[in-house]
Amino acid sequence: MTPTGPIRALVVDDSEFFAEMTASTLTEEHDIEATYETSAEDALDWLEETDVDCIVSDYEMPGMDGLTFLSRVQERYDDLPFILLTGRGDEEVASEAIASGVADYLLKLEVVEDEQYERLANRIEGVVSQQQTQKKYEHLIENSPDGIAHVTESGQILAVNPALAERLGVDSESLVGSHLPDVFDDEVGRQRLDAGRRVVETGETERTEDSYGGRHFHNIFVPVETRSAHDSFQLISRDITERREREEELERQNDRLESFASVVSHDLRNPLNVAQSSVELLKDEAESDHVDRIDRSLVRMADIIEDVLTLARQGETVDSPSPVALETMARDAWSYIDAGAVDLVVETDRRIEADASRLKDLLGNLYRNAIEHGEAEVITVGALDTGFFVADDGSGIAETDRDDIFDAGYSTARQGTGLGLVIVEEIAAAHGWEVAVTDSETGGARFEVTGVSAR
Repeated sequence: MTPTGPIRALVVDDSEFFAEMTASTLTEEHDIEATYETSAEDALDWLEETDVDCIVSDYEMPGMDGLTFLSRVQERYDDLPFILLTGRGDEEVASEAIASGVADYLLKLEVVEDEQYERLANRIEGVVSQQQTQKKYEHLIENSPDGIAHVTESGQILAVNPALAERLGVDSESLVGSHLPDVFDDEVGRQRLDAGRRVVETGETERTEDSYGGRHFHNIFVPVETRSAHDSFQLISRDITERREREEELERQNDRLESFASVVSHDLRNPLNVAQSSVELLKDEAESDHVDRIDRSLVRMADIIEDVLTLARQGETVDSPSPVALETMARDAWSYIDAGAVDLVVETDRRIEADASRLKDLLGNLYRNAIEHGEAEVITVGALDTGFFVADDGSGIAETDRDDIFDAGYSTARQGTGLGLVIVEEIAAAHGWEVAVTDSETGGARFEVTGVSAR
């Protein structure tokens, strides 16, 4: 079936009985709108006035035989599916028919004597569906913003789409017949041809990236199966210059941010260490609430410096995560914090893919958040279908505050820096994960990290 209704077929045969019988059977029993003509000449006149989806033609006809008729049809309607009915199983005729571009061919006697009209109907539906799919594919290629070329194993270009021709500053027809290394920079052209030859040999798609003309490209090489005498492949080339520039700029920004944070933290830590040492000496020399306030302020400054430096280093994308045991990571992170009387319970032996160091930072910040803000007594780490959770039995987080907790500076504790959960979100985003907060079973807070790959 076509998108607009039944398939329309034209049956051409000098036997009016066979032509009429075939057309009526296809129409009445197989939902194909079929009509017939008894000569190729009349069929060509009929085609001038009427659209059709497929032609079914006899081979041996007086005046103009089936292959000559096919040639005339191709001159006017080069993509119209054509099924040839041959009177005998002649290999020479079959070979010539295939070479001439018939969509399919059947033995006429099998259709007539065995009444295999259903087989004929199936062939019609098949070639029409294939032709429609080909048209859609060609439409996509013609309108694709990616440069696309059909290339033989020897490097000869058989066809290109408008996007590639425009990129090269020439028209499509002038590229046909050219040699791939001659069209691009010589080295790039040879590399692309080598990749194309590999996919023809292996039958497997290959992807590469390269640069020419000051632009960056992502290339896909796909082996092409055709009835052509030439092994060939399709090259699909996408301009990724803007993406690469954004990635490089982001990398430069991250480098500048980390450098800035390191300098600031270094320059602040030296006078901070001096101040803390002086406070310790003052404690021995004088008893005063002022000394304690200064000490608390210096500790808070040290926490802020550490959190800012950590935050600056967490935004970089995790490109090569490794399999890690979630239980091991959870307990390692626990060993680095001052948990006091709070207990940790780990309810999973799952292995996930993560950057181990940053995962421990994420868990550590969730632990500290529960202890410092939620007054938790027990913190639990467990598995989800698509990730893991960290839950506590503390005071929880009000629904009205849940949209704000990942904002920089947000804190409910006087001594908090307001950066702990920002760091959690940054680490999750760097892994491609998502983090959300809800209620735990005991009424505390439950942070759920999802989108995690398990191993």
